[in-house]
Amino acid sequence: MKRFFTITGLLLAVVVGGYILGPIAHYDAIKDEPITIDPDLVKLENSIAESEQKEDVRPDNEARIVWADSLYKVKTPYSIVYIPGFSASWAEGDPVHKQLAKHFGCNLYLARTYGHGVNSPDGFKDMTPAKYVASAERALAVGKALGDKVIVMGTSAGGMLSLYLAAHHPEIYGLILYSPCIAVANPALKLVTKPWGRHILNQVFGGEYIVNTHYSGERARYWLPKYHTNGLITLQTMLDEFMTPEQFAKVKQPLFMGYYYKDEDNQDKVVSVAAMLEMYDQLGTPADKKQKAAFPKAGQHVIASHFTSDDLTGVYQASEKFMQDVLKLSPASVTPSNMAYQPKK
Repeated sequence: MKRFFTITGLLLAVVVGGYILGPIAHYDAIKDEPITIDPDLVKLENSIAESEQKEDVRPDNEARIVWADSLYKVKTPYSIVYIPGFSASWAEGDPVHKQLAKHFGCNLYLARTYGHGVNSPDGFKDMTPAKYVASAERALAVGKALGDKVIVMGTSAGGMLSLYLAAHHPEIYGLILYSPCIAVANPALKLVTKPWGRHILNQVFGGEYIVNTHYSGERARYWLPKYHTNGLITLQTMLDEFMTPEQFAKVKQPLFMGYYYKDEDNQDKVVSVAAMLEMYDQLGTPADKKQKAAFPKAGQHVIASHFTSDDLTGVYQASEKFMQDVLKLSPASVTPSNMAYQPKK
C-alpha cells in the first residue's frame, strides 16, 4: 500500500509539474511611442480616411470624425473619443455618443481599435496588448487635436481601455463608461493566460476561430462575425495586468459608469457587474466627481446602442446630466428639439 501511494504521489507530481511548466502566451511589453498627429484638422480627417482604406475595413466600420460643425471643421472646447468594445465598432454606442456630442457641441472621434472591423477573420491573430493599447493611444491623440479638453467614452473592453488611458493620462478631462469590462462574467476565461491556456481555448472552440452566430441582420455588419482566439488571450492579459486596484487608484478623473442590472437573475451576462462595482469603489476619483447608474430596462450588456438597448433614453439622460452637472459642459447654442432614439433592430 505504501508503494501504491508513493507511485500515485509521483504521478500526481508529474501531472502537476507538466501543467505548471506548460506553455503560456507571452507578449512584448507596452511601450510609450511618440504619436504624430497633423494639426491641420482637414488633413487629419483625410489621413484617417486614407489609413482606413488601406486596412480593408468592412463597409461602414471605419474610424471617423463627426464634426460639431461640418461646415467649419475647427477645434472645439471639448471633444469626445468613443472606444468600442471587443469585436465591435462605433455602432456599439450609437446613437448615444452622437447625440451627446451634438447636444454639447463637441467634435466626436469614433475610433476603431486594432484588428477590429476588418474583412479578414485573422484581424486578431497578431493582436497584442501593446498593439491594442497603441490604437487607443492614437485615438486619444486624435481627440486632443479635436478638442481643448478630451472626454473618453468606452463600452465594455472599450471601457477597459478608457480606464487604462485615464491611469496613464491625468490630462483626460472625464470618463463615461458603459458596461466596462473589468472581468468577464465567465471566470473560466482566466484560464487562457495560465499554462496551456491557448491549447485549452482552441479545444473549447474546436479550432483557432470563434464564430458569432448570435449576431444577425443589420447588427452583423458592426460586430465581427468571426475572429481568432488570440484576441481573447490578449483581452484577458490586459484584464490581468491592468484592471487592478493599483491602476484604479491612479484614475482620478470625473467618471460616469452605467451598466445593466435588474436583479441577480437579470443582469449583464457578458461582463461582471460585481467587478465593475468593486472597481468603482477603488477609483482615485473623489466621491463627488463620480456617478454610477444601473439601467434595469436596458436588457443587455450593450446599453447605448440602438441594436441592443431597451433604455436608450435613460442612458442618454443620465450621461447628459453627468456631463452638465459634474463636467460642467453647457449645451450648444443649437440643439436638436427631439432626440431621435431608435428602437432595437
